[in-house]
Amino acid sequence: MLIAQSGGPTSVINQSLYGAVLAAVANPAIHHVYGSLNGVEGLVRDRMVLLDGELSTLEKAAHQPGALLGGSRYELIEGDMERIIRKMDERDIRIFCYIGGNGSSRTVQALHDYVQSIRKDMVFVHIPKTIDNDLFGTDHTPGYGSAAKFFIQSIQWIGADMDSLGSYDQVELIEVMGGNSGWLAAASAFGKERPDQFPQLIYLPEKTRTLDQFLQEIESYYRKFKKLMVIVPDHFQVDGIRSPSSSNKKRKGYNGGISHMLSSEIVDKLGYKTRLTSPGSLYRSAFGLASQTDLQEAKLLGERAVEAALSGSSGVMMSLKRLQDDPYCCAVEAVPLNDIAGKERTLPSFYWDDQAQMATPAFQNYLRPLIDFNIMKPLTILRKSF
Repeated sequence: MLIAQSGGPTSVINQSLYGAVLAAVANPAIHHVYGSLNGVEGLVRDRMVLLDGELSTLEKAAHQPGALLGGSRYELIEGDMERIIRKMDERDIRIFCYIGGNGSSRTVQALHDYVQSIRKDMVFVHIPKTIDNDLFGTDHTPGYGSAAKFFIQSIQWIGADMDSLGSYDQVELIEVMGGNSGWLAAASAFGKERPDQFPQLIYLPEKTRTLDQFLQEIESYYRKFKKLMVIVPDHFQVDGIRSPSSSNKKRKGYNGGISHMLSSEIVDKLGYKTRLTSPGSLYRSAFGLASQTDLQEAKLLGERAVEAALSGSSGVMMSLKRLQDDPYCCAVEAVPLNDIAGKERTLPSFYWDDQAQMATPAFQNYLRPLIDFNIMKPLTILRKSF
């Protein structure tokens, strides 16, 4: 068996790696387990390691952030599939499990289709991961719950800090990851019960704005609330504003650093004092706030991927199918990738109240079991004098 990790890591990506290798080593049908360094790029360039005797290392890595085998955004070029199959043949590898997001799902589907066309006895299984939560075919993706938990807690902490300052004239911009879908941005409103609570203004990447519209909304909300927290996605598209990173063609819609440019516009055009918070890779690496549900499910999907592969399933993604919210329960299925690989799932409209800038009860119910809500302690702020 061969396993690899792809794309940006999550705080639970190594749980899937550990779960898969643990299941493979325990099964006598699998003689060796190889790891490809930096995704399929390691396979193409013959950078592989033997993982059979590394269970203790893998177990330690399962409790730390970062991708143990190294991630990659490498895209297959002409001739790569032939090279990959040849390298697998050289080591008698018949199973390839690939941990990743939309890009890796396309790679798994492409390799599956290729070996079908040349009638090779190999199977390819996708193990999902992404903090963006934008994969079709699964209720949610490992990595999202932990990132959402980190973000929700961060909003509470920053909000407490803003409330503790007696002066007005504060506009706090927080830049959030999440790709082209608003799953993570919308999570910032989890537990928000009134429009005046932080964050008061939340932008989702699915909707664009002109610069004039953005400034008008900032001015309107600021006049109403005096202390304003604004969520800005790093894929937020504002006509008239482009960050230098938006020219990165490998990541569609990426506009990282846009909050800095919008902050300058607020200061120049409106004269408001602003602060910026951009947690960046903390969304992916804050292991100290990893969700227990997330940790358990990431490992489970790794284990089940090996079971599916040994049963002959190929060109599939391991999927979480929610059975109920309370008590929370999910089943694991292997779903075909042919109709879903690479497609981005946006936040459903019934999960978001744009008028109130709040999550709907349906989204609250969806998110609650993924973030260990029962162990999260809301902060108390004394707002009124006696």
